[in-house]
Amino acid sequence: MSENDEDRARASRLSRMFELSLDLLCIATPDGYFERVNPSFKRLLGYDDGELISRRFIEFVHPDDRRQTLDHLAGLAEGQAVIDFKNRYRAKDGSWHWLAWRSSPPDHEGLIYAAARDITEEMHSQQLIARQAEDLARSNADLEEFAYAASHDLQAPLRAIAHLAKWISDDMPSDIEPGVQRHLDELGSKVGRMQELIEDLLAYSRVGRTPEDVTSVDVEAMIGEITELLTPPTGFVVAKAGPLPTLAAEAAPLHQVLRNLIANAIAHHDREAGRVDIKAVDRGDHWGFEVTDDGPGIPEHDIERVFSRFVRLDAQSGGSGMGLPLVKKIVERGGGKVGVSSEPGKGSTFSFTWPKSPRIAES
Repeated sequence: MSENDEDRARASRLSRMFELSLDLLCIATPDGYFERVNPSFKRLLGYDDGELISRRFIEFVHPDDRRQTLDHLAGLAEGQAVIDFKNRYRAKDGSWHWLAWRSSPPDHEGLIYAAARDITEEMHSQQLIARQAEDLARSNADLEEFAYAASHDLQAPLRAIAHLAKWISDDMPSDIEPGVQRHLDELGSKVGRMQELIEDLLAYSRVGRTPEDVTSVDVEAMIGEITELLTPPTGFVVAKAGPLPTLAAEAAPLHQVLRNLIANAIAHHDREAGRVDIKAVDRGDHWGFEVTDDGPGIPEHDIERVFSRFVRLDAQSGGSGMGLPLVKKIVERGGGKVGVSSEPGKGSTFSFTWPKSPRIAES
């Protein structure tokens, strides 16, 4: 076989690959026209050879993408390869297709060889996900704003109800009927519960609104302050299980997390004398904290619900059902994770991670 025959055979093999490729392949001239396109190119866009070759290819490009396309062509002329450049091409039926391009600089004849892949579905999926994320963020922001406004506005009338209930009680004769006194006591209790719920809602809606200053936090000292503040029953012990760190953190959110977990352990305990142990483990880029009690534990069917808002697993212990959701929100807003393990009759362990490098929450 002569050298010319070998060249023709090689060209024939390359031509067959060009024709069989599922990707879009094309050869373009220096003056901006297609010289050759493969069947996949024509199949996707719906044009025939004559329609594609008779017009400058920039005419098929979406108007919003033409400037960037021309910039990349200029880069090709300067010897810069194009990798994963994306633009939109108009099909014959009027639809637009997103194409991802790869191309090498012009050869010695000035011809540009390029390959493209249809990524329309991928781009539409990304756009849909982005829109859904924006909608979700907007919805969450609206809900938090509503919770903040509603909680704030409810405080004034609730205080008025509390004052009225006290005035009625004070005006009652000393020999008030037991049933009436019971109703008044219940009214005061309900008002107190509602005030607690509103305060917890306000705290929940404020998480992340205003960044706190990062300071050096002595966790052992913080536990002591929390214990003194909560005033556990006599015989109830709050202790550390091993050394506790001093770390750089926003003090108020960490204080809220530990206070809620310790208060939760005390409130849900089934005995006057109990114990809560706080442990910290260095896990490299974060601290792992555990708050363990020796209380009644949590039934397996309730484990998944403990961090849900307004869920009170033990109606007798009071509370608004917002303490643990607040813990979860604070920890996750700071870049950590929260969890719980429990065995009925043997207590519970609430765990959370706290990054060593504070991530200031955005408002």
